[in-house]
Amino acid sequence: MEHQRIGIIGYLMRFVNSIFILALLLSYMAQWISPEMFWPISFFGLAYPIFVIINILFLIHWIFRRRKFLVYPLIAIMVGLPMLGRFVQFGSNSEIIDPNNGFKIITFNVHVLDYYHQQHGGSGYAGNLIIDKLKNENADIYCMQEFYYNNTDGDKLLQRFKEELNTPYSYFVRYGSKNSKIIEVIFSKYPIIDKGIVENPQDKYDNPGIFVDIEINNTTFRVYNIHLKSFFISGNIDLIDDLNNINTEEGQQKVKENSIFFINKFKKAFAERAIQISTIKNHSLNSPFPVLIVGDFNDTPSSYAYSQLRNGLDDAFVEKGSGFGQTYIGPYPSFRIDNILFDPQFTCIDYSTIKVNLSDHYPISAKFLLE
Repeated sequence: MEHQRIGIIGYLMRFVNSIFILALLLSYMAQWISPEMFWPISFFGLAYPIFVIINILFLIHWIFRRRKFLVYPLIAIMVGLPMLGRFVQFGSNSEIIDPNNGFKIITFNVHVLDYYHQQHGGSGYAGNLIIDKLKNENADIYCMQEFYYNNTDGDKLLQRFKEELNTPYSYFVRYGSKNSKIIEVIFSKYPIIDKGIVENPQDKYDNPGIFVDIEINNTTFRVYNIHLKSFFISGNIDLIDDLNNINTEEGQQKVKENSIFFINKFKKAFAERAIQISTIKNHSLNSPFPVLIVGDFNDTPSSYAYSQLRNGLDDAFVEKGSGFGQTYIGPYPSFRIDNILFDPQFTCIDYSTIKVNLSDHYPISAKFLLE
């Protein structure tokens, strides 16, 4: 009972819980504070899932201990319930619609079609498997990031995707320089009446996305296919090995060096994404048509990037998703970093994560009604 003596351990538990309550509250603030103004806050947003889980465990502890202190983690968790809904949804039934009055869109970071990596099946090329899987989805629009395209047979590969996916219309732009072998591409079953690049005013080789205007049944809307700045940490550090050797002097030095490496990489990516999303958001606000913003955000739903891009838009996962919204399946913590955001003029009637290991991302799909 609460009148019982608390003791040193009890006070220590309260102190530790208070720290994580403060950390959780700070993680909520990350969605509103630009990394350009105060970049450390972005780390709290990134760690939101950890902070909320720890506070839930503390809440359970205080309930079993019958301590009134439980009210503090409970309030901290309740304040952020809308944030929790960005990560977990508990079932939304899809609706059956007239296929002539709607469309389906898929976004997929195809990880260079696995040309440079052989961890997904060992072939070093996943294009055939990706085609076989995606054509069975029978989508109307496919947005792909990190699509492999070389000067020798890139056009043939694009043509094959167009034929197999039954999408005669397409638009693509290379990443970075004109010699890049990686592109962003949009495939469409319906006519593309306009297209273009979302240009980064600070770096002409760092365009964060492309767009197309598509017409379906006399209704025109704009689709943005975006790929925000990555942390660029995959393959650089074997963090698990470093932590396993932390008892040695060499291991401690590596952990210190790698911690600095991580912080610098994250700091740079947070700041550059802030510039990219400002460019994308301003561009989309000037669209003459309702918009969908889809692609690889390289950031979690508790981030400034996600929150700013979602402002004024709805999230297909939040509307019709189910379960834990995992899309990244690479070597680091797996969260939902791929999104389908849409203008409220659309009605989302289905969302799904396509569980195939053909990249370091899962593709996601959504269906919409045309108003």
